[in-house]
Amino acid sequence: MSKFLQVAVLAGSSMLGASSLTLCQERNKAPQMKRELPTRSMNLDALRRTEYDILIIGGGAVGAGCALDAATRGLKTALVEADDFGSGTSSKSSKLLHGGLRDLDQAISKLDLAAFRRVRTSLEERSNIANLAPHLNQPVPIMLPVHHWWQLPSYWIKLHIYHLMAPGNTRGFQYISTPEALDIFPMMRRDIYGAFVFYEGQHDDARMCLAVILTAARYGADVCNHMKVTELLRNKEQQIVGAKAIDQLTGKSYKIRAKVVINATGPLSDSICRLEDANAVPHCSPTWASHIVLPPFYCPEEVGLFDPNTRSGSAIYFLPWLGHTLMGTSDEMRESTEGPQPTEMEVQYLLEGIKSYINPNFDVRRCDVLAVWGGYKPLPAETSELRDSLLKNHLISLGSGNMISIVGGTWSSFRIIAEKAIDVAINSGGLQPMRVNSITATSCKLDGADGWSPNMFIRLVQDFGLERDVARHLTDTYGSNACKVAVCAHPSGSSWPITGKRLHSEFPYIEAEVRQGVKDYACTLVDMVARRLRVAFLNVHVAEDILPKVANVMAQELNWSKKQKAREILDAKKFLNTQMGQSPILDPSHISIPIKLSVQQVQKYASHFKGLDDRETGYVSINQCCAAMKSFGVKEVPVDLMHNVLRDIDCHSQGKVNLYEYLLLMSAIVHGDTAYLRYAKLRMDQKLSTISNRKRQYVPVERSGGGL
Repeated sequence: MSKFLQVAVLAGSSMLGASSLTLCQERNKAPQMKRELPTRSMNLDALRRTEYDILIIGGGAVGAGCALDAATRGLKTALVEADDFGSGTSSKSSKLLHGGLRDLDQAISKLDLAAFRRVRTSLEERSNIANLAPHLNQPVPIMLPVHHWWQLPSYWIKLHIYHLMAPGNTRGFQYISTPEALDIFPMMRRDIYGAFVFYEGQHDDARMCLAVILTAARYGADVCNHMKVTELLRNKEQQIVGAKAIDQLTGKSYKIRAKVVINATGPLSDSICRLEDANAVPHCSPTWASHIVLPPFYCPEEVGLFDPNTRSGSAIYFLPWLGHTLMGTSDEMRESTEGPQPTEMEVQYLLEGIKSYINPNFDVRRCDVLAVWGGYKPLPAETSELRDSLLKNHLISLGSGNMISIVGGTWSSFRIIAEKAIDVAINSGGLQPMRVNSITATSCKLDGADGWSPNMFIRLVQDFGLERDVARHLTDTYGSNACKVAVCAHPSGSSWPITGKRLHSEFPYIEAEVRQGVKDYACTLVDMVARRLRVAFLNVHVAEDILPKVANVMAQELNWSKKQKAREILDAKKFLNTQMGQSPILDPSHISIPIKLSVQQVQKYASHFKGLDDRETGYVSINQCCAAMKSFGVKEVPVDLMHNVLRDIDCHSQGKVNLYEYLLLMSAIVHGDTAYLRYAKLRMDQKLSTISNRKRQYVPVERSGGGL
């Protein structure tokens, strides 16, 4: 009998252990997603009637990460964003999921342990994020040129350490000779001693942010864009228990109640902190980073370039991105009160950086700039709290009203920062999650990740008759949900492709994506062309061309009136002119080339320009200019003169000129090569002097997040 009892006890304890293990495993699994994505109106209704565990203010990378982490732990979660999801800094990054090569240099040269931790954490997170969304991430080889022979062993050691610190089967690095480097990047200067090629991760930042938001919503979070927080709600003890938000689209007010409020508004975090405490000490010091988009011939299709040691002393990078070239330099100190609009001086500074770096035989022209944009990085201020932190690049603090504020972070660290913030929320708010630990690094996939494979686009070509580049774009953007978009694609009306009407011949975007974008919470025309379709970030002129077509589809989906549709187009054009660099702010020191024409001549040529611009676009083509010159008696247009003039007048559109540029062209023809180019050279010399004398305050590497 005693033996029987012993066996029964052993069996029972084994079953209890097994059941406990099973229960533990179940708790670490991701919960079941909702079958359908809730609409914005459904989320608004939920915001009014639900008391949440956590309310997140801010729909950028970190805010979206917090919503996903909280929802997957089983907490009642809400998120509101004043503009569109990812409309701030999160959609205006370098598009890299970097491990922090500049941080590693800082760590080695100054024996900085915090920098070592940042590199290790970033490399681990790069792997975790790639696991979250394999369809939105891909490795990109980056060339690191060697300018001096003694840099060879130094770069090799750093890259070897970088590779050893990376987890998993990360691709290694290799050295290539000077001829091989110039063969890959022929526009680079010849005075190098070979180059190293290493790998970083690359993604579409706006789509990644949206994918995190959509996944959080499908896990149960109530998310809403265009909801601006104007006031924080308090209980009798003056603790923060929610927020009052205004729907920017309707003007309606909502009181959202929650046990814990998280401030994840990036560069605007201090303004929300002042709603909690009017005397709050600033924790954020925003810095500005500008980017320009160039045609693909500025960079090889599959290889980027990063050089931390240019002749000017600043860093420079060229990255292939969505069939274009993304170019940028180091961060710069700039007050956030100056707004998100790039200036013409910044454009010229970036162009001069290119001219000083690449082969002088290559002509760098202003007209090659297809888009200009920039964003503020929410770097934490240098405080005792920051100095005591392990990584020293972000800060999670608890305010006087028990509101959690997050400052800092990059795309390579958004997930781990969100995990830490939710841990703090659980402890400070006494919350009871279904899962104590975060599962976003192990058991979670973003919407569209399950079922995706690199060759999935072939199925779309075969099943739906889509063009290859369109099919590839859909699978790399929507993952396994690409089939849902393809099903909604209208017939093309031709024998091939069978389906998929393009919005523009140069881009793989199709009309069905506009309807999908509305389902994915696009509420305005700007939301669509800037973040659901990235065309505004790639080519502002193409974006302006497709505005009426996109607006027509959105009007059908959202029941816009003719008046509202016209207002949306007007607002989108304003956005392109200001934030996307179609008409950047002219610096007071920006000097114009004098137009050497009489009043009568100006009137004559201006009238002729108006006649050529029959569509009233504000531009005429170069071919029309050549025809105009011949009509004025010029038998043959001098090719070299035309080339030099177009370079010097900084025409803003490829193959087109505006009225001012047209008058400059006529001025050059009237006065001849020598006279005109003398004025142009004077203007260019003055401009270069202004740029070189401009004081630029660069952000130290240890405070820039180690980014490119």
